[in-house]
Amino acid sequence: MFSDTCYLGSCDLEGLRAQNDRLNAEVVEQVNDAQELAMLNTFAHESNEYQFKTCLQNRISDIASWRWVLEDLTKRLTEASEALRYEHNALSVVISRLHTEIAEHSRDASKPGALSPLTDSVEEAILQEYNFLREQKKKFEALILNLEAQCKSIDKTKKEIVTDVFNKEKALIVEEGCAKITSSPQWRGPCGRRPKKKKASPVTRWENRCMALKTAGLRALSKAIVTRQEVRGARVYLSITAQAYAARADAALRRRLNSNKVKLQDVYWQKEESMRDYQALTAELIEAEKNILETMDQETIIEARLADRTNRPDGELTKDEVDRKLRDELARLRSFEKQMRTNYKRISELQAHIDDSLARIDNVAADLLRVVSLDNARISSRNGEPSTSLPQPPPAHHCPATMAGGCKEQPRIHSPQEESLESIEEVDEREDEEKEQIDTDEDEPYPFDN
Repeated sequence: MFSDTCYLGSCDLEGLRAQNDRLNAEVVEQVNDAQELAMLNTFAHESNEYQFKTCLQNRISDIASWRWVLEDLTKRLTEASEALRYEHNALSVVISRLHTEIAEHSRDASKPGALSPLTDSVEEAILQEYNFLREQKKKFEALILNLEAQCKSIDKTKKEIVTDVFNKEKALIVEEGCAKITSSPQWRGPCGRRPKKKKASPVTRWENRCMALKTAGLRALSKAIVTRQEVRGARVYLSITAQAYAARADAALRRRLNSNKVKLQDVYWQKEESMRDYQALTAELIEAEKNILETMDQETIIEARLADRTNRPDGELTKDEVDRKLRDELARLRSFEKQMRTNYKRISELQAHIDDSLARIDNVAADLLRVVSLDNARISSRNGEPSTSLPQPPPAHHCPATMAGGCKEQPRIHSPQEESLESIEEVDEREDEEKEQIDTDEDEPYPFDN
């Protein structure tokens, strides 16, 4: 392009051309380097942006998964808390029923210890039922306290988990907003200062905190399930065992009631028989008294005859067959009178024994009637059944005394006979004197025997 000769003079065009070519090559190389650097920067930025978005997406996924886990755990804890509160209400109802059962059914209706200090299988069964209900009431009161503590623990754990879930929701909002930032906003505080950066914790600590919350929630949930199963088992045990104790006490009460009714009927029958024997002895006693009085009258007649025969003249006063017959009859009457008196005493003693027996029978009947009435009232109050009929005592006119006061000794002698028998001892003395006189007369010789 240029000629070897230059119009302007001699010049080193070759050097200039070489310098220009060198500069041109450097420019091209610089442009290539700049473009390569821009391309590398763009590639690195795109790569970093991709990695950033991938890491951010993974981070969002981790936070979302933990949030879902903790939200599900929160729901389960809420259900467990509601279930425990339901069991708490159920236990309150059970305790109120137990209180009513103890106050009205066991204490007022069953009347434990009503026959103390006497006791048998029935009283032991009633006392066992009463003590069982009291122990179960104490047990359920302790379970209520345990439930209240369990509910507080669940609510505390649930509150911590809910707070962490709320923080994770805020973190998700921040993380999702971070991916949408395309410009560099100016973060300024109220005074134009940049906000102070918060100190971040490692991811492992964050994961450990989430795992600790999950473990605490699962532990609280497990305890709630165990407590609920324990409460349900206690309720089922109470229902089955209380029914068993009640059935045992009812069966023992019915068995003793029926047995005592039979015994009471037998005692009433024995009393009726004893009263009949007493009436028969009373009749025999009256008849014996009549016989004694008749014998005494006959003795008086014989003695009067003997005394009258002593009024015969001296020549006619002899020991003849008439005197011997009269004296034999008098001796026979006196022997018969003695036997009748012995029989009278035996009848009186037997009546006294029957009186004692009737008194004991009345005591036994009163005890049996008390137990039967108590058991009848117990069964009626426990099961709501109508009271059964009790055995009726024998008619009052058969008893020598009233039922309440016992069988006392009735007057056995009517007034005329009683007056006569009261003078028996005096008559005996008089008869002994007359007998001695008669014996003396028999020993004396008659004036005309020679």
